[in-house]
Amino acid sequence: MKIHYSVTSPFVRKCLVAANELGLRDRIELVGASAHPVTRDRGLVAINPLGQVPTLVTDEGAVLYDSRVIVEYLNTLAGGDLVPEDPDARWG
Repeated sequence: MKIHYSVTSPFVRKCLVAANELGLRDRIELVGASAHPVTRDRGLVAINPLGQVPTLVTDEGAVLYDSRVIVEYLNTLAGGDLVPEDPDARWG
């Protein structure tokens, strides 16, 4: 997996903390990207039309963006319990 990231993004940090907690950090390659609103990173925009970080590219080639979606994906992949299945526990 690859995460396109910026060191200044709190949303990237959220994903990396989740990956660490789930034991997946060693499976993720970090790819530096500029998420500047004016000078867009063409490589990032090519895979994510919003041009935002974090953007995760799975081993299968699927592209996910938005830290909440990425954390849920990582949690499911690892069989973790960071995101509870039970709606009351999850949203309560």
